[in-house]
Amino acid sequence: MATESLRDRQAALARRAVFEALIKHLEAGNADDLAMDDLAAEAGVSRRTLYRYFPSRDELLAAAADWIRTEELKLPIEIGDEGIANSFRTAAAQLEKRPALARALLRSTTGRAVRKGYRSARVEAIRAALRREVPGLSQREMDRAAPVLSYLCSSNAWISVQDESGLDAKKAQAAVEWAIETLLAQLRGSANPKPKGGKR
Repeated sequence: MATESLRDRQAALARRAVFEALIKHLEAGNADDLAMDDLAAEAGVSRRTLYRYFPSRDELLAAAADWIRTEELKLPIEIGDEGIANSFRTAAAQLEKRPALARALLRSTTGRAVRKGYRSARVEAIRAALRREVPGLSQREMDRAAPVLSYLCSSNAWISVQDESGLDAKKAQAAVEWAIETLLAQLRGSANPKPKGGKR
């Protein structure tokens, strides 16, 4: 049992070294050109070890997606009682700590592949949260609103607002949060219209 535990610890250290080497290249902007053999050498593991843990580049990127999201960026997937707008605020605050990595996940083929590993789950979580936050929303409104909210609740929107408006990270975050809250308020109004005369 002790030998097995040691093996597990060694595996965890090796995997972490690989992920950290990948992140370094993502932030430097050259991850797309990084060969698996070079990644192994930089991480200090053998080629055989790398392929034992990650038999293909796709499997490496899928594992890296989970590790980057949970360990490096600490990004939430599920949205609880805090609601969609507050969940975006939490995620933006985490991304703000690693701006180079956040941008790399959008602007390189490797980064987009990593991001895709958790983005689809986040989109589903936003759709589920929208059903809770705006009960009675028609399917037509859901099909329109969920994709827009999914875009707004993303690093893509937050970074694009910074780049295209010249706002700093905090002001861009506030602008996107305002857009999320405004859309949610509009949806609540359309799902629960006031009767004529202003009485419910």
